[in-house]
Amino acid sequence: MKFWCSLPERLCAYFRAVPVFTKLRWVITMATIIIVDDEEEILDPLEEMLSSEGYNVKAFSSSVKAEAHLLEHKADLAIFDIKMPELDGFSLLKSVRSNSPNLPIIFLSSKADEQDQIIGFTLGADDYVTKPFSKHLLLMRVAAVLRRHQSENVSNAPDLVTTGPLIIDQDRHLVTWNGEAVGLTVTECLLLLSLSQRPGSVKSRNQLMDAAYREAIYVSDRTIDSHIRNIRQKLKVVDPECDIITTVHGLGYKLNT
Repeated sequence: MKFWCSLPERLCAYFRAVPVFTKLRWVITMATIIIVDDEEEILDPLEEMLSSEGYNVKAFSSSVKAEAHLLEHKADLAIFDIKMPELDGFSLLKSVRSNSPNLPIIFLSSKADEQDQIIGFTLGADDYVTKPFSKHLLLMRVAAVLRRHQSENVSNAPDLVTTGPLIIDQDRHLVTWNGEAVGLTVTECLLLLSLSQRPGSVKSRNQLMDAAYREAIYVSDRTIDSHIRNIRQKLKVVDPECDIITTVHGLGYKLNT
């Protein structure tokens, strides 16, 4: 069965001159892609094509074996044929998503069946490609799906500030020291965050006040001193040797580097 379709010759020449993977620098090198198709004449060249672009490819002609593999191993992208004898692509998607809910999936189908596309997208497919397809456009779509999911993973990553063994999660106001949670209040966390953003630099009490009380309210210097004392005590609960906050008399406080 023919499954490549042709691009205009000038565009093909462009792709031959410079590999697609070279142009798509945003794609993670060695991303793992799982291909599942019961037709060997499609599976083998597809595996070879993706491998030649720098991807780590694992190909399965058996959807049952692919299911077993995906339930035990992680992947960055999966490409499933829809019509397969053991387990069709839709059933395979539902099965693997129970273990890998964020796995991006592209469906292949030998016919442009709108109902299949509707079912696939309803189940959570990321893209849908009909055979025959242009290998260069397929590479573009693979790269686009990987790029989109990579971007989502980055945007969902916690916003952490790290200073040695001290880690502050700015979004959730969580603090750990050497991997152990430190039970700070939100105000205490904001004070420690302000110090950790410029380790070694002295922060005045007024600067710390502005960082911890973002509304226009006034608190006394003694209140800031009390918060710093509490932070020190709570850090010493998890590590008696912890002494990262230094008092600079007449000026304020600094975080030791």
